[in-house]
Amino acid sequence: MIPFAFVVGKVIYAPLAPSLLGSGGTEEETSETVRLIKVKTEMGTIEERVDLEDIDVKDYPSKVTISDSLILSDKNGLSPLKLDPGSPVKPLVLSDMVLEVTSPLASHLTGEISVLDTDFAEEVARKRMDRRIALLAEDKDDKPEEVAVVTPPEPKPVMVKPEPMPEPKPEPMPVKPEPAPVAAAPTSLSAEQIVTAMKESLESGGIKELDMNKVSSWEAVEDESFDGEDFQVGVATYKEMTILGEKTLQAKALFKKGKLEKWVHSNTGMEIR
Repeated sequence: MIPFAFVVGKVIYAPLAPSLLGSGGTEEETSETVRLIKVKTEMGTIEERVDLEDIDVKDYPSKVTISDSLILSDKNGLSPLKLDPGSPVKPLVLSDMVLEVTSPLASHLTGEISVLDTDFAEEVARKRMDRRIALLAEDKDDKPEEVAVVTPPEPKPVMVKPEPMPEPKPEPMPVKPEPAPVAAAPTSLSAEQIVTAMKESLESGGIKELDMNKVSSWEAVEDESFDGEDFQVGVATYKEMTILGEKTLQAKALFKKGKLEKWVHSNTGMEIR
């Protein structure tokens, strides 16, 4: 009975896949790993080929939706969290058609689900298409506008009257010196500047999820790449009470062109607000 049920499931999956995955009939399956996704854009519907065995990390979407129930747990199999179909999750690693995910509800818990039971392929296709459209828009903005050259008409001869003697001009008012230009903000920070900026960010109260008083150490580390962009990185180590007791965690501060862009959890990459 088990082999028979497996064969029947494979046969009926293809016609039911669009409704189960919420693709609305925009997907054409060429194999189990290669998907042809139709993405609607302002320029029309464009077909994108997604090979689930060859996905670059930069193409991972920020979230996907599961079409089957899923249980998340920690590395010891404890603290289970059950997610119902339709729940959003964050993809972490895709390997052999199995997607490791976590949830915004509990970023320390993870679980594994078949990538076919998510809309991962559709979200990858949309992210790739959005990136291409953005690049096209940048290329369009970079092209210089053509300026029409107008030849002025030849001037007509006019009678010139003698000008009266000019009256003496008053002495010009003294001109105040212009203020010195303000130096541009640095595009790269030193390790000391990164640590100072991290402390000022938490002291200002702009980050609610991270208490400065719990931070035990501050340091600047090597640059890292997130979502295809390079950042200078600072790390704050702190202790936090979890359902498993007190744990030592790390938060990363991401700097771009000398400015602190955002804070993220070191283990999941999810933004700290």
